[in-house]
Amino acid sequence: MVGRKKVTASVLAALMAMGTLTGTALADPCPRNEQGYPDLGGETITIWFAMTSNNAQATSNMEDYHVIKDIEEKFNCKFEFIHPPVGQEQDNFTIMMADSTLPDMIFCRGIDQYYPGGIEMAYADGVLYDYTDYIGEEYTPNFWNLIKDDEFLKKAVTDDEGRIIRLGSKICGSEEADLTFTGALIRKDYLEATGLEVPTTIDEWTALFEAMKANGVEYPLAVHGSGGNDLGPLFTTNMFSSAYGVAADDYYIKDDGTVGFGPYEDSYKDYLALLNQWYEAGYITPDFTTQTENDIMSLTSSDRVGVAMTHLYTYGTTYYVTTESEDESKALIPAPAPTLKESDTLAALRTSSRGLGDYKYITADCKNVEACVALLDALYLEDIDRELANGEEGVGYHMEDGVPVINAMPADASKDELLGAAPQQWHAYEDTDLDYILTKKYNKGCQPDALTLWKEQGTSQTLSNFILYNTEEAETRSSYQADVDTYVKESLLKFVMGKEPLENFETFQQNLKDMHIEDLIAVEQAALDRYNAR
Repeated sequence: MVGRKKVTASVLAALMAMGTLTGTALADPCPRNEQGYPDLGGETITIWFAMTSNNAQATSNMEDYHVIKDIEEKFNCKFEFIHPPVGQEQDNFTIMMADSTLPDMIFCRGIDQYYPGGIEMAYADGVLYDYTDYIGEEYTPNFWNLIKDDEFLKKAVTDDEGRIIRLGSKICGSEEADLTFTGALIRKDYLEATGLEVPTTIDEWTALFEAMKANGVEYPLAVHGSGGNDLGPLFTTNMFSSAYGVAADDYYIKDDGTVGFGPYEDSYKDYLALLNQWYEAGYITPDFTTQTENDIMSLTSSDRVGVAMTHLYTYGTTYYVTTESEDESKALIPAPAPTLKESDTLAALRTSSRGLGDYKYITADCKNVEACVALLDALYLEDIDRELANGEEGVGYHMEDGVPVINAMPADASKDELLGAAPQQWHAYEDTDLDYILTKKYNKGCQPDALTLWKEQGTSQTLSNFILYNTEEAETRSSYQADVDTYVKESLLKFVMGKEPLENFETFQQNLKDMHIEDLIAVEQAALDRYNAR
């Protein structure tokens, strides 16, 4: 067992638990049976776990899920969950961090969302256990086999200090299945009516919108907001901003290899001018900040939209089912991200789907580190992942052609049916098999073609999802980033809608400079440099 000394001071209000890790000799690994299941020796493992809304609808305790009970039986262990009240997660986390003893593990949102300075500070404060010495063929064979020959994953699961920090995390995407799921879908019949081809340059897009408008299409381009303070795919995807060599609303890697911030670059003014031109011409849905994806799919079904920017899942579950499958003449087809000129090379600014999620941490107060390490490693077993990702066979999913297909839960599903479904935030893989994605999961209408087409753009100029910030950098981001984000969103809307003249773009840039955007860019550069050096 690892000791953790705490002190109380003003930093307690900032949730900073102090202490140091003492050396621990590695014990024998938990024995595994022929199926690879570890015997955890009847250990009771305490886990802080913030419930998702779906979890909370099914039960007040994750242990009620049938597959969680099955895991307990297979691994010879008991889970004791600490669930913060829904809506009070941060307050509950604060109280827990001030307690004398932490639970064995903290799952998902806790450390990353509520601990000041994130995981790096949590290690520095002695809150988390460093299990790096356990990572290998003997103690974590399933995890080790995944990362040992995969340079991308090895860097993703390692921090800047060389610690392995992502055991038990969900692995999203793969080198083969590195996809983007949001883009532009064109009504094929409206395209054909213009006599034009699928556009590949900005001028061709403008010509298409002009022709559609002349043909009576009410909204040549329909986009949606993302809810809350977000502006939707014109700003959260790089489909059109890539033509100008900049990210739409984020940091990115410029052609010279240095980090830039899209809205701070001179060429971003040209992107705003394009959007303002389209908006003033009536090409863009005027209510794009408040409309949802379902709204624009409904408008498209009502023959009012020529091009919809949407997520392929939404297209497949709404428009395809209600309209396209009933009338093939109204099919949607994908368009690639355009260049400015036909001879230009498209910036590799596509959003990557490769990532990790649902982080799970072992605390410094863990009473049986070996059991927790073995548990997290076993989540990567194929049959264990299948039930955690899909629930009970016959309830949560059924098999088709040898692969699991999730069952849609009826609106009047019983409590027992809900508990037979998948417990969210426990499974280990998501969208890693390209063939499965294209033939089983995203196989409706233009979904496979869109994923294949959009993949061609490349992602080498987007920042990694796995860069980490040291204490000083985290403080800089905490001091300035939120204000920058708010100012950028408010200003971009004004520029696009003509409420702020584009002649004031240089003032906008100066304001960003005064708001420490160059300090923030320097933080991203330093963090990226360390990531590349891992």
